[in-house]
Amino acid sequence: MTSDLIFYLSGGMLLLACLLKLPALVRAKGRDWLLSSICALLLVGSGVIFSTAPTVVSFMRQLTGITNVAVPVIYILLTAFSGASIVLVLNWRGGPNISQTRRLSRITIAIYGSCCVLIAIFFSLGETPVEQRFRFDTYYATTPWIAEMIVLYIAAHAAASLIASRLCWRWSHDVHGTLRTGLRILAAGYLMHYCVYDPAVATAVIARWTGRDWDFLIEIARLMTAPSAVLVATGFMIPLLGPRSEEAVRYWQLGPLAKALRPVQGAASPVLLALPWWQQPLRLRLTQRQTYIADRIVACRDHFDPCIRAEALEAALADKATSDPAAAIAEAAMIAAAIELHRSSGDHPDVVPPERGPSHTLDLARISRALRSPIVRNIAQRARSQAAHSGPAPEHAVRHSP
Repeated sequence: MTSDLIFYLSGGMLLLACLLKLPALVRAKGRDWLLSSICALLLVGSGVIFSTAPTVVSFMRQLTGITNVAVPVIYILLTAFSGASIVLVLNWRGGPNISQTRRLSRITIAIYGSCCVLIAIFFSLGETPVEQRFRFDTYYATTPWIAEMIVLYIAAHAAASLIASRLCWRWSHDVHGTLRTGLRILAAGYLMHYCVYDPAVATAVIARWTGRDWDFLIEIARLMTAPSAVLVATGFMIPLLGPRSEEAVRYWQLGPLAKALRPVQGAASPVLLALPWWQQPLRLRLTQRQTYIADRIVACRDHFDPCIRAEALEAALADKATSDPAAAIAEAAMIAAAIELHRSSGDHPDVVPPERGPSHTLDLARISRALRSPIVRNIAQRARSQAAHSGPAPEHAVRHSP
C-alpha cells in the first residue's frame, strides 16, 4: 500500500483539480471547449495514474477474473489522454476561425475515440492467459488480435505525441513569457514520447516478430515515462500558474506599503466581498490592495513635499544607490513623511498643486521595498518628531501613490 501512495497522491491531485473546475464547467453548459478540454485531460490523466497503481491492477484482475485486464484499461486511458492533449492544445491556442478549431477537435475526438473502442475489441478477441505486468508488449507481440491492439496503441500514442509537440513548438514562436516557457517544455515532453518511448517499444515488438529478444528496450522506455510525464505536467502548469504566481508576488510586495498607509484617514474603504479571504480570487485581492493604497495616497497628498523627495534622492545617490532604487527611496521617503504629517494634522484638503504630487512612473512594489531603507526610516522619524512638537504640520511631509 505504501508503494501506491505516490500514485494515489498524484492521481488525487489531478482529480481534485478537475472537481474544482466542475462547477464552472456545469455553468458553461458545454459551450466552453477550452474548459471542457482541461477537465477531460485532468480526469483522464488521473485515471491513467490510478490504474497503474499495483494494488489497482491486482484489484481489477480479482474483480473481473480476467488476466491482464488492466493492460487494455491503461492503453485506452493513455490513448484518450493522447487525444485529449491534442484537443486541449488546439482549443488553448484558439484562433480567429473558431469553427475550424472545433471541427479539428471533433475529428480528433472521433479518431481517438475509435481507437479506444478498437483496443477493447482487439483485447476481447485475443487471449492473454499469462499475467505480464512489465513485458506485456513483447510477450504477446505475436499473439493474434493482441498484436493488433499493441500496434494500434503505439501508433495512436506516437501520432499524438508528434502532433502535440509540433503544435506546441510552432505556437511557442508567437507568444512570450510563461506561456512560451510552458509550451516549449510541453514540446520537449511530447518529443520524448515520440523519439524515445514509442520507438523503443515498437522496436522491441518488431524484434519479437523476427524472433529476437530485445526486451531491454522496454526497460529504456519505462525509464522515459517518469521524466516525460513530469515535463508534460510542468508544461501545462507553468502557463496556468505563471500569472497567479506573479500576482501573488506583487500582492506580497505591496504589503509593507499598505501597512504603512493604515493610519491615513479620510480615504474610502474598499468594497469587500462577503467571502473569507481564502475564497477570494487572488487577482481581486491584489486589485483591492492596489485600490486601498491609491485611495490613501490621494487622501494625504496635500502633505507631499518635493523638498523631502529631493533630500532623500540626494542621500540615496550619495549612498551609491543607482538611479531607479534611488528614485524609489525618494518617493518612499516623501510618502512616509506625508503619512506622519497627515496623521497629526487632522485636516484633509481636497486639492493639491500637481507639482507637489509623487511620480506616477515608479512601480509601487519598488516603493514598498524602499520603505525598509534607513534613509526612509530616518526621514519618517524626523517627520514624526516634527509633528509631535509643532502640532498641526505645515505643508511638509510624505506620501506616495500606487
